[in-house]
Amino acid sequence: MFRPDRRPTRLPTIASLALAALLATAATAGANGAWPDRNSNTRDDVTGYLCVTPDCSVVRLPQTKCLCQKENPAERTLQKLRLTCSISEGGRWKACPASPPFGN
Repeated sequence: MFRPDRRPTRLPTIASLALAALLATAATAGANGAWPDRNSNTRDDVTGYLCVTPDCSVVRLPQTKCLCQKENPAERTLQKLRLTCSISEGGRWKACPASPPFGN
C-alpha cells in the first residue's frame, strides 16, 4: 500500500534564495573563467566593499564573513542600494548578524 510522505513542506527562506542566487552567479562566472584574482582587491564602485563576483553583484561585508547580494545591482546611488547579506555557519546559510549601513 502506498503511503504519502507526510513531512512538512519547507518554503524557501531569504538566506536559501540568496545562496541559490550566489551559486548561480558563481557558476556563470566560473564557466566564463572571469573570477577576479584573489589578491586583486577589486572593490565595488558604489559600496567600496570587496567584490566576490566579477560583476560585483555579490560583495563581502567588511570585517565579517558575510556575503551580500545586491537586490538592485544596477543602482548607482548608495542610499537606494539594497543588499541581502548571509553567512555560512555549520554548512547552512543564515541571515548575517551584522547589517550593512544601507539595505538589508
